[in-house]
Amino acid sequence: MPERQIDENRRDFLTKAGVAGGVVGLTTFAGGAGASQENETDTTTGNETAGDGTETQEVEAGEPLPTYTYLNNAQSYNPPRHDAINLIARQLNDFGLDVEVEVLEWGTLFTRVSEEYDYSLSTWHTFFTVDPVLELNSTLSSENTDPGEGNFAGYQNEEADELMSNYLAEPDQSARVDQVQQLQQLLMDEVPQMPITQMPAAAIWNNNQVTNWQRDLELGFNSYWTMVNLEMVNGTTELKGYWPETLSTMNVLGHNDENKHTYQFTVMYDTLLRLDNNAELNTDVSLATDWNRVDDTTMEYTVRTGHSFHDGEDLTTEDVAFSYNYITENEVPLYSVQSQFIDNAEAVDDETVRVNMSQPLGPFNTLVGTQIPILPQHIWQDRDEPSQVNVEEPVGSGPLQFDYWNQGTEFGLARFDDHFAPVDFETRFWRIIPESSTVWELLLNGELNYEPFGRIDRSLNENQDNENIGTNFEIATSFWHFTPNERQAGLDDVTLRKAMVETIPRTPIVQQILFDFPEPGSNVVSEAFGELHTDDVTEYEESPEAARSRLEEAGYTWSDDGVIQAPEGD
Repeated sequence: MPERQIDENRRDFLTKAGVAGGVVGLTTFAGGAGASQENETDTTTGNETAGDGTETQEVEAGEPLPTYTYLNNAQSYNPPRHDAINLIARQLNDFGLDVEVEVLEWGTLFTRVSEEYDYSLSTWHTFFTVDPVLELNSTLSSENTDPGEGNFAGYQNEEADELMSNYLAEPDQSARVDQVQQLQQLLMDEVPQMPITQMPAAAIWNNNQVTNWQRDLELGFNSYWTMVNLEMVNGTTELKGYWPETLSTMNVLGHNDENKHTYQFTVMYDTLLRLDNNAELNTDVSLATDWNRVDDTTMEYTVRTGHSFHDGEDLTTEDVAFSYNYITENEVPLYSVQSQFIDNAEAVDDETVRVNMSQPLGPFNTLVGTQIPILPQHIWQDRDEPSQVNVEEPVGSGPLQFDYWNQGTEFGLARFDDHFAPVDFETRFWRIIPESSTVWELLLNGELNYEPFGRIDRSLNENQDNENIGTNFEIATSFWHFTPNERQAGLDDVTLRKAMVETIPRTPIVQQILFDFPEPGSNVVSEAFGELHTDDVTEYEESPEAARSRLEEAGYTWSDDGVIQAPEGD
């Protein structure tokens, strides 16, 4: 289709959706209630909640469902997602729900959802992950429903818990495949979380300065594997990127797991094991050169000798054992999933570390060995409350080391020349640049030479064929999610959740807002996971008519004003 025709179709689509020009600003859609963004309402409107966010009041049969608050990022932070959220809210309002959109700065939004559970509906780009159950166990396990523990959906299901628990304990890969396929079938039938779009991993770069972009399963094109395989060309020595907002901390144990932090710490700190671009453990780029599973609950690792931290101190097996024990004993929230499987670690000799599990974990190397950062004991051993420590100059042992941090403007890393898997560039910096148009101007003229944020937007669509630009898109593990907070009245009903999913125009969002780069959402376990993925899951129409029929069969009714009312009891 000609580019002009695509643009005209998109403008027409957004105009009909009430988001003319694709710029919504602070517009709020409120289902005929006339609410505006200036009126900040309690996100539990109509429902009193306890301090931990648990629901204390139900909607009476035949009464309208409460107002639901849909949190949205600022238009400047991610314009396509901003537009998509407003469109979905409009569709839900037209369907008969009362949905208000509240626009927030990203960090505030993330905290409101992931830590405070103070929201009704949420959407963002889920994080890359090394294993689907690692992420799902964190965000959907019944044991993680207290504020800050990860299960922001409020979903509880004993069968799902058992499948995840069995998967994590199972050492046999074929058995794990069967378990994770059962899990995704269950989750896609109950839809505690629905993928809106299956987002691709995107590499975008200035091909006059850098080449050889290879992704890994966990972090896509911002991974450790990517960085140590990049090749600089035409005498370029700097890898020059950006992010739309500043970092918030230099504490590897105290960040909130946002990609903007993870992409830094993964190259600043070594882990025992690393994955390559085939999702296989690769000792060429790992701190451990070998490993042995002694029994169901014991792992031994041969640790690379002759390696040091960025301050010149030797990295020893004592540092490795200390890191595992310190993170576990201090119950560092960021590694709560990994810590539950670690009893203790011990340095057996100068080359061997033994890790004793608290319970069997089949994929221990993948879920723990690739995740726990190795800390310098001489720096961390006297620090209490590690997740709260103010770290000004972090010291790790990875291929890149801290150089400078001008908060709000730029963050710089430098090559650690003594690393066993060195990078090809001398320095890497990220500038804080909110505007996509500015990023592309700098990317085209070479002042930036890569786009780590991976924005899928109009600018990419217009510039991807430029002779100075290289691109690579591959299936990723992540997606844009639509997640109702089941702590809110009505959202714990699977029938209502399914109906809401059927009102989401996934295909138009892909075609008209995201220029056909991703695929419409279909499964919480992406095809990127290979044999762990199955296509045999519940599918949902993109049809308000099907959604209405579903609710009518369940006893829901509509008022004369077109507002959905809770079903009558049996």
